[in-house]
Amino acid sequence: MALVNQAKREINAKIVFFGPGQAGKGTSLRHVFNKLKPEFRGALKVMSVQGARMLFFDFTPPGDGNVDGFRVRFHLYTVSGPLVDPAAWKMVLKGADGVVFVADSAPQRLDDNKTALDQLVEYLKGYGQSLTTIPSILQYNKSDLADPASLGQLEQQLNPSGLVSFKTSSQTGEGVLQGLMALVKSILTGLRAKGAEAIGNGEGLQHMVESPAPVAAPAPPVRETPSVAPVSVQPPPAPAAPVVPATPPEADLSLEIAGDPVATGDVVRVPLTIRSGSREKTVVLTLSLGLSEE
Repeated sequence: MALVNQAKREINAKIVFFGPGQAGKGTSLRHVFNKLKPEFRGALKVMSVQGARMLFFDFTPPGDGNVDGFRVRFHLYTVSGPLVDPAAWKMVLKGADGVVFVADSAPQRLDDNKTALDQLVEYLKGYGQSLTTIPSILQYNKSDLADPASLGQLEQQLNPSGLVSFKTSSQTGEGVLQGLMALVKSILTGLRAKGAEAIGNGEGLQHMVESPAPVAAPAPPVRETPSVAPVSVQPPPAPAAPVVPATPPEADLSLEIAGDPVATGDVVRVPLTIRSGSREKTVVLTLSLGLSEE
């Protein structure tokens, strides 16, 4: 879900590169980063998430990349590694405004592609989304192999919905930038149809700020008990609201990510929720990152 920054007059949208391990997601993202002029992009950062490597950077498209006078900044994410914990993918996909599914064109990886696509569909379903409700493209990577799977095979197995697809090579860069720009154009069209005001009123904006601490209700006044002999009376009916048991003094603490990390320059802010029994508190963890050379 796109987020509006009123102070900077910016709309922040997220694009996720998803696919099976070693299909070329990270290489594709790095190619895009290297092709964009420095004045249009931020730094490429690497962050450890659930034992995998999350790569991300942001850029603003040149030309008419605005909505109602708001500049649109795109944040590109992927998670690389042979095996990625589903929790890492779910965190990265939360609030996505566009998806690039990177398939491996090697014939022996057709089953891996289908498994990864089914996982993507399941993860998006958990957020009430699908590949047809948010802008999505298919990137048939490694098309420069000596004997890649045919386009007909890939389309039949991976593209029953008829999404826009591109034959690409993340090593040479063929088709990668063209596919991304087509997705960016689709996202911008959708944002302009909504308008900046409608986007800003969305619930996603709440993930950018820390939730205020709950204010305790004032205690009822204490009435002095008169010194009279006890009288047998019918007690008043019990209140309708359920009584919440007190949190045990030894309640376990739990920590979970409450929303999407927001990268600004070299600083990444991660909203976290701390829970202890029935009590919870949302805080924002601020991390200062440096560029990792790998």
